[in-house]
Amino acid sequence: MQLNCKVNVVNRLLPSAGQSGPSRLVWSNITLTENKSFVVELSLATARNKAGMKYKVTNNIEQIFSKFVSQGKLTLRFRQPAHDLCLSGEVKHMEKILAIVKGEVSQLKKGTLCPLLSNCTNKVVIPKTKLSILSRADYPVTTCFPETLTSLKISGIALKKFDRRLLYLKALEILDLSSNQITILPDSIHNLAKLKQLHLSHNEIKVLPSTFINSARVTCLDISHNQLGMIPSCISRVSGLQILKLDHNKIRSLPSTISKLRRLRTLTISSNEIRTLPESFQTLTLDHIDVFGNPFEKVQQEITLNPEDLTLKVATLRAISAKSTIKFKLKYTEEDLPATLITYLHESSTVCPCGKLCIDDGLAADGEINLFRVSGSVSGEKIVPMKMTLCNPACFQRFALKVVS
Repeated sequence: MQLNCKVNVVNRLLPSAGQSGPSRLVWSNITLTENKSFVVELSLATARNKAGMKYKVTNNIEQIFSKFVSQGKLTLRFRQPAHDLCLSGEVKHMEKILAIVKGEVSQLKKGTLCPLLSNCTNKVVIPKTKLSILSRADYPVTTCFPETLTSLKISGIALKKFDRRLLYLKALEILDLSSNQITILPDSIHNLAKLKQLHLSHNEIKVLPSTFINSARVTCLDISHNQLGMIPSCISRVSGLQILKLDHNKIRSLPSTISKLRRLRTLTISSNEIRTLPESFQTLTLDHIDVFGNPFEKVQQEITLNPEDLTLKVATLRAISAKSTIKFKLKYTEEDLPATLITYLHESSTVCPCGKLCIDDGLAADGEINLFRVSGSVSGEKIVPMKMTLCNPACFQRFALKVVS
């Protein structure tokens, strides 16, 4: 079996001569053998250097850097020549190399070739990292997707179900399933731990799975042209989100927790059924927003209310606990607080325009927001209605578009 991994050879003598060697990892082929004198040798070949280099391993390792071997990274420091071999590959291969170098593999001690790392040719196989499937005939049915894929596009082939084989692509960073007929996303989609971009436009998805929001690494989510009726409030946990495209769905409102997407820069919600924006929307800082084609309500400017009607809700014990946790910036884990309170902390807090925190209390009111306050570029209406939660009657008189009699 051949072992191919990324390697960077660092010559430790170059800095003393005022020079620097290559700093990037290149795909290489590694072979570990034991000669007749029971000396373990490591051979290294690359696409440019097919003849390769040979390093003596036995009694020639000055230091082993294996702190990140569980992440597929290993560095071997040789005495002669003064080279450091920085290896990056599959965890099981790095662990096997480490065991061989430490003399923990019995096959090599008997003078035989290591079966896992054996290689009789100098051919360097560069694993496939990108794959684009644009026709049904190219879709792998009897074969598997390469585990080394970092970018996968499956578009325009009328795919009706999310292929669960994709969940095993642990290195996947970009997944494009646009222009298909997918209706449901699997709950375990968060297992794609390295996923950064997810493109799902022009499908028939109606619901986002609640587990998806555990994908904190995702920076771009395009789920436009689908059948979404709502965005779950737990979307706030996708903390790294920078681009969110929700155009051409059936969304009626945005969750107030959208304000917790501190890194969000582009938000497109055109051609939905949104009538008002949440009060927390005013805390966003965007580069571009598109609200074109939504049936925003016209705010009635003056409604006579009696002061007796402006009664504040009594906060529940859960709300008081959540407010104290936020106010004092208490650090907590899932072991410290009940799961219901943690969910409540993520999804229920709002802020009065005066800056005071409101959780399950305050006064509901209608208002308006000039979108240029939150974004440098606006498509669609510039001033839109906004639902607000005001902390007390004084703020109601100050901010609400109503006149108190």
